[in-house]
Amino acid sequence: MVRKILPPLLVLAGLMLAGCGEYGKVEQGRTVAFDKEKALVTIIVDNNLDSKKPPNYMTLPPHVYALPTDPQERGADPTPSLRMNLDVEKKIITMYNPQTKAFEDLPFEVVADHKDVDLRRRHPLVWDAATGKAIQFPRIDAANKTIEIYSRRQMRLTSIKLSEADFAKYKEKEWDAGDEVRIYYKEPGKSLRFMNITKTDISRR
Repeated sequence: MVRKILPPLLVLAGLMLAGCGEYGKVEQGRTVAFDKEKALVTIIVDNNLDSKKPPNYMTLPPHVYALPTDPQERGADPTPSLRMNLDVEKKIITMYNPQTKAFEDLPFEVVADHKDVDLRRRHPLVWDAATGKAIQFPRIDAANKTIEIYSRRQMRLTSIKLSEADFAKYKEKEWDAGDEVRIYYKEPGKSLRFMNITKTDISRR
């Protein structure tokens, strides 16, 4: 969904570089770790430069960046997590394993699958009318080893069932997708501008 409303990456790069002198580079990716005290963010870079296609978070090793010291150049702190992709058709969930520093494909059984679930339109499956707030996902059922996952980009709410061994590999919040961020830099590992796309896309509010 983000990629439909934002300009292509190169155009955005130009906007970020305005007034910065010589050109630098832009990377976009999914947050898998964030050290608030050290102001370090670790991302899996999106290797798909075509903004019309879904992101592809399959680039290793992860890239680590120090966030800008100037607060005006720094967006909201990112929330990390480990889910890279959920392929309902292939029945595979791809996770980033920080211990092995590799991706892991876990098979699952589809328990329920709902399409066209639009949070912007306050669909009742993802919006709590009583509280006036979005329902928080993922939702975990430890007894049945099921996880209910909502993809805002795909507008899809899916409940999956994993084996007991695979279910135990990750903590509850690690089944979520980390914030998508964009980084402008000239020197590797040192960001000059940092945008938290997930927390600044008004269509997700």
